Amino acid sequence: MTTTFAFIGFGEAGQYLSRGLQGEGAVVSGAYDILFDAPDGGGPKGAAVRTALEERGIPAVASPADIAAGADIVISAVTAKQVAAAGDATGPHMKPGQIFLDINSASPGAKREASVSVNAAGADYVEAAVMSNVPPHGHRVPMFLAGTAADKAAALMTPLGMDVEVVGTEIGQASSIKMIRSVMVKGLEALLVESLTAAHRAGVEDKVIESLGESFPGLDWRGKAGYHLGRVALHAARRADEMEEVSETLRDIGVPPTMAEATAKQLRMCADMGLREMFIDDLPEEITPFVAAVSAKHSS
Repeated sequence: MTTTFAFIGFGEAGQYLSRGLQGEGAVVSGAYDILFDAPDGGGPKGAAVRTALEERGIPAVASPADIAAGADIVISAVTAKQVAAAGDATGPHMKPGQIFLDINSASPGAKREASVSVNAAGADYVEAAVMSNVPPHGHRVPMFLAGTAADKAAALMTPLGMDVEVVGTEIGQASSIKMIRSVMVKGLEALLVESLTAAHRAGVEDKVIESLGESFPGLDWRGKAGYHLGRVALHAARRADEMEEVSETLRDIGVPPTMAEATAKQLRMCADMGLREMFIDDLPEEITPFVAAVSAKHSS
């Protein structure tokens, strides 16, 4: 049996996932992106989305209401702030037997809110926590699944080469893992930005990295820092959004989000510096160009 997918949101994640799924023989029946509703069609970003759809032979769908037609699994790959809106716009048009797979980095509360309209229509809401960067894994990126239909979703996804693990039947179990893990992972990125920018300005960058290697033997701090700072340069805004969701998650369970809020602030500052535009066409492999750019922005 061929599994048919449709996408709400067709940014980086949607494009990588759809390419891999089509390569496995799955059908992608259509995609909707909020950029389509902008007065100018979303400008250059909207044009890029349409080009990506054309290259893959995927129809651009006019509205979320039409996206569910004929799909076995509707993948929601929007921004963190649009999670509930995507569920509300699509859910009422889904039918029993269909699966709404929410892969967004959002709090358990946001996922539960997004599930209401889907469940009310008799369709199945499944949350997916994406546990690594989509590129370079593509559709094989590790995901945790939760929800009453998580096993059903896994049975459809696994034969297509997707790396999924069911972690529970309650919405919020998968996203809790993702959100709480991000306190550490995204927090490390924020610490690297602050520490290495300061080291660069003080003229002690090499010695700081050397000292880190002595304190944590076995870790390639220069390579690790270069990788993480590159991800910050390209995706600081999205990571800041995620850390705001992490803060909400911690508040909901009664844990003060001290580090999560500081991380969100640091990543938002990097996003506001325009680092993505600076490095998107020439991402440096070394640490120095990134920290030098941040240092220069601090001085301006």
